[in-house]
Amino acid sequence: MNGAPDKRGAPGDGGAVLPDRADVILEVRDVAMHFGGIVALDGISFDVKRGSVQGLIGPNGAGKTTLFNCLSRLYIPSSGDILFEGRSIMDTAPHKIATIGISRTFQNLALFATMTVLDNVMVGGHSQSSSDFLSNTFRLPWVRREDRDLRESAWELIEYLNLADVAYLPVGGLPFGTQKRVELARALAAKPKALLLDEPAGGLNHNEVEALGDLIKQIRDDRDVTVLLVEHHMSLVMRISDYVVAIDFGRKIGEGTPEEVQQNPEVIRAYLGTPR
Repeated sequence: MNGAPDKRGAPGDGGAVLPDRADVILEVRDVAMHFGGIVALDGISFDVKRGSVQGLIGPNGAGKTTLFNCLSRLYIPSSGDILFEGRSIMDTAPHKIATIGISRTFQNLALFATMTVLDNVMVGGHSQSSSDFLSNTFRLPWVRREDRDLRESAWELIEYLNLADVAYLPVGGLPFGTQKRVELARALAAKPKALLLDEPAGGLNHNEVEALGDLIKQIRDDRDVTVLLVEHHMSLVMRISDYVVAIDFGRKIGEGTPEEVQQNPEVIRAYLGTPR
């Protein structure tokens, strides 16, 4: 398991190595997901250490996006539990998940194509808004102040991600790599503590993937965000991750540092098809 060992083992028991729970922001506990007779996730458990970049890898169909959908409450696991900052998220409504500090991007872009970059980023910040239908209808003074703050925050992110030149353009007409940055800005607009990135390098060229890796680490450091990354670009995952969890056919088959996972026989078999 990741994280520093604590002293909860009984004297003389060899010192059971367990993670320091204060260092763990996200806990996946025996999560299973069944679709009819199909087992998409089969009792997966792992921790995500606060302030880390953690990779989640596996071949196509391994269950990575299904697990992400459970973490963001789009799916309800068949069994198991998911804890964020020590509390179960199982009773948190999907539209409330951003308010507790979890934000995500999607493998397939989920932007509003006809809206501008600025408006798309502002949408991400609305999870931090306290306004309601009535307040918005009458444009109360505090609502106007909130909108102004939201716009300022969106602009800060637009400049941070070098999107100022396209801020007033519709997203749908922008290059794919630029749209990826817009979606990242929108996810950050929610001011998350944990950022779930689902295939952020998909469709990017080599130079863009390299730049993305540097950007993810910069975001982690600048914004004090924990990152959980699902990605097929192994060079990217191994370069920027502090810790990696590997799954295959819905089961965890390995975890550890990038070096440890790359040498894990089960991981090698899953990717290369070598015999057990």
